[in-house]
Amino acid sequence: RTAAKTTTTTTIATTAAATTIATTARTTATTTTITTTTTANTATMASTTTVTTITGSPSGAITRTGDPIIGICNTIAGGSTIGGSGNNYPAAEYPPNAIDGNINTKYLNFGDGSTGCYGSAPPGINTGFYITPTISNATVAIGLLFATSNDFPTRDPTTVTLEGTNETSTTALNSGASWTLIYNGSTGIDSYIDSNRLTYVSRQNFSNTMAFSSYRLLVTAKRGVSNSVQYAEAHIMGYIYNS
Repeated sequence: RTAAKTTTTTTIATTAAATTIATTARTTATTTTITTTTTANTATMASTTTVTTITGSPSGAITRTGDPIIGICNTIAGGSTIGGSGNNYPAAEYPPNAIDGNINTKYLNFGDGSTGCYGSAPPGINTGFYITPTISNATVAIGLLFATSNDFPTRDPTTVTLEGTNETSTTALNSGASWTLIYNGSTGIDSYIDSNRLTYVSRQNFSNTMAFSSYRLLVTAKRGVSNSVQYAEAHIMGYIYNS
């Protein structure tokens, strides 16, 4: 005669830890399950399974007001910044405006010879900034979020490059050899259809798993003929890297 057999699955432990990054959360949950097989007289542990899952999309801004940011011009991805970076934007329309969370301010860069930045043609192309987020010394960028400025749609940046580095000195940050390309593509601003003024456009997402301490963003194309490039906001989106 065969003894009756019952199989029981019991979840005995569930833990969760959440890390909030800007406005979003990354949650890791671990569930441990023990399966037992029971006969009339004995109970035998058959297996133990632990499953770890990650839920939530880490998609907050890793750039914010007060982060060290330097305007640059005459620079391409993989290239070095050579002079002319201090005189190509108006005092009231300087790089910190690009990360201040206020769409009523803007960063404008002429990037032309008349303002001390030789080599940018047409004006505003190959301009941008490098920035060191203070949220952490190791972040992973996975997107960009732009907002248009108040006027002149022809000045809108339509494509950019984004690079990362873990170098810290000014000399290294100005050296093209220090930078690794992360993204080369659209800002989310349409090249032909005029985006509304003072408006956040669609976030641009990309795949990346490399962590960096600083980033360099450069404009590679703009909408039309104009004497500069300008944008109200240019945030790097991502999450804090935990080794």
